[in-house]
Amino acid sequence: MTARRAIVRILLVCIAVGAAVGLTVLTAVCLSAGRTWVPEKSDCIVVLGAHVWMDGRLSNVLTYRCEAALDAWRNGVAPAIIVCGAQGSGEPTTEAAAMRAWMIGHGVPEDAVVAEDRSVNTLQNLENARAIMEARGWKKAAVCTSNYHLRRALWLARDVGLDATGIAAPSTRDPVSFARGRLRETCSWILYFLRKMT
Repeated sequence: MTARRAIVRILLVCIAVGAAVGLTVLTAVCLSAGRTWVPEKSDCIVVLGAHVWMDGRLSNVLTYRCEAALDAWRNGVAPAIIVCGAQGSGEPTTEAAAMRAWMIGHGVPEDAVVAEDRSVNTLQNLENARAIMEARGWKKAAVCTSNYHLRRALWLARDVGLDATGIAAPSTRDPVSFARGRLRETCSWILYFLRKMT
């Protein structure tokens, strides 16, 4: 066997293994998205950020998260809500400010909604929410995010020392966004596992 053929075979094996791993993780993400999560009684609900449109409207993903958190608050899961997210590219305000306004507009008292407006990713959302909780003497959180994202969010919550259960918001109904969210989360799961191994 020539060196060139050996290299081609190695590359083909690597591609096949990578595809198998990716498909396995994607399947796990999809199964996780279909799981029923039951949040425990908590001190606060932590809503993870997502995109805000330039006209100030919440994206569908963020709307579903806020609606799920609001339902949980109304059902007595927790008396307070922490909304998370800084101002991203193409956003007119911070995600936290937009969510806080939405929550207050839907009947949550102003003093029950705390804005965490410095985080730019899920890990920072949870780290900063934990700092707010510690400052207020809160011990337990119910983390609210999209159903396909919740499993990893709870892994990260555990990693930062946050005692948390989950609230799963529905996925967007748009097929492109539906698929994109799961594919992006598949990559995030793989990166998470790789970091844990190093």
